[in-house]
Amino acid sequence: MIKNKYFSVLLLVVCCILVYFPILSNDFLYRWDDHWVVINHYTERGFTFQNVWAIVTEFYRGQYAPVNQLFYVTIYALFGYNAFWFHAGSLLVHTANVLLVYSFIKLLLTRCKVESVKTNAVAFITALLVAVHPFNVESVAWISASKIIIYAMFYLIALLCYLLYTDAYKPKLYFLALLFFIISFGGKEQAVTLPVCLLLLDYVLGRDLHCKRVWLEKIPFFALALFFGIVTIFSQGDPFADKASYTVIQRFVYACYSFFEYLVKCIFPVKLSYLYPFPSQPGEPLPAILWLYPIAIVTIIGVYWSFWKNKWVFFGIAFFTVHIAVTLHIISLSRFAVIADRYAYMSSIGVCFLLAWLFWNIVAQKWKYWKIIAVGFSVYALSFGVYAHFRTYVWRDSEILKQEMKDLLHQRKERFALCNKNQFLCSKISCHRVCNCF
Repeated sequence: MIKNKYFSVLLLVVCCILVYFPILSNDFLYRWDDHWVVINHYTERGFTFQNVWAIVTEFYRGQYAPVNQLFYVTIYALFGYNAFWFHAGSLLVHTANVLLVYSFIKLLLTRCKVESVKTNAVAFITALLVAVHPFNVESVAWISASKIIIYAMFYLIALLCYLLYTDAYKPKLYFLALLFFIISFGGKEQAVTLPVCLLLLDYVLGRDLHCKRVWLEKIPFFALALFFGIVTIFSQGDPFADKASYTVIQRFVYACYSFFEYLVKCIFPVKLSYLYPFPSQPGEPLPAILWLYPIAIVTIIGVYWSFWKNKWVFFGIAFFTVHIAVTLHIISLSRFAVIADRYAYMSSIGVCFLLAWLFWNIVAQKWKYWKIIAVGFSVYALSFGVYAHFRTYVWRDSEILKQEMKDLLHQRKERFALCNKNQFLCSKISCHRVCNCF
């Protein structure tokens, strides 16, 4: 058993390296945020008391990510502005996250008394898919997106601490979960979802959700989440000032559209891009096709309701939903992209778990054509790794990234030439805003 464990860990590390080693040759994206997110006065001032205090207490260009900034300070202090080491740091953190996913899923299934063979297999397959998923390339290959992988690392540690706490009820583990929650928020504000995720774990573990203790445990987490939300609002200033926004109905439709797109791209990551412009601008009517997304979601939920009620299927889709919810457009945000690959980093764990769980059940029970399904799934996972590997080259430098934008505009022009010219123009306006960064 021990040998199998270490072999699994070694194989996951090797997969991460095979997929992502090209990023070690990538440069800074000097015209796509790296020139101010990474290269700035905080990074250069080092670990002086005044600089660390400023990093922790100041907002920088509408952002508050002190732990991520300290990550840059550490690398710069050791190696200067050498892009190799910044990318090596990102690869190291992603690899650590993959191993944390493996540990998290394994511990969760073990706590729920799932048989050991299934536990090891499902945990390994889940971590493997996370390791090679093309949707995660942006978070790992783009240095400015390191906020995502940094917050995810401490978030996963907090989840592990909480799982251990629910087994032993040691106060030390509870306070460690709180501590890593705080550190995770210091990486990125998406960490505010952790209290809801803890309730999801309580449900899966079979804890009594009517018990006072379960809810009293969550009060500090929800209080911190509320405080973090206020900090995030102040860091961004007034997101509604001097800016047109979508109506409530339009935001709901875009939320459904974004949710559906994130979910589909987690399962079938095709035609990925570093930019997905809004199909329409504020104040304009939505393209008619977008109204199909709310209908599609309601239909899928209704038709497959008995399927979703399975505890582990529910866990996978709920884990995805909890972590993607804050990136949808229910609240109008200052973004020019309707979705972004990096926002699905944590959410993809839920989908990868669901795929691993369903696949292993088919193989273990030897359903009809299970061998064909096993081969097909292996090809599916391999295609993830191959696509992710070649996608890392898109992030080599600003010029290659700019070329992808040109290709995107050309594809959109062809796509909408025979249908909705206004829709193409709206997307082109959004793309033009980004092109100005180059």
